[in-house]
Amino acid sequence: MNIGDYITSGILQDYCLGQLTVEEERKVELMCHDYPDVAKELHLLRISLDKYTASEAIRHRDELRMKVWEAVKKLWDENPL
Repeated sequence: MNIGDYITSGILQDYCLGQLTVEEERKVELMCHDYPDVAKELHLLRISLDKYTASEAIRHRDELRMKVWEAVKKLWDENPL
């Protein structure tokens, strides 16, 4: 088996996203155990995914904050005390 082809096949990305069957997950884990390059690539993918989700969460949090304040302002303008 060509490890480079395995790494670029997309199976590691699917593993990170939880898209594999239990049997496929076990195979990925065995490949990581047997091939340090596969384990390293999986580790890098997980780090990248964590960074991406964290950056998206911050962006969405800011968007949500703005929407809440806009709604509060609209309510205030419609019903001042």
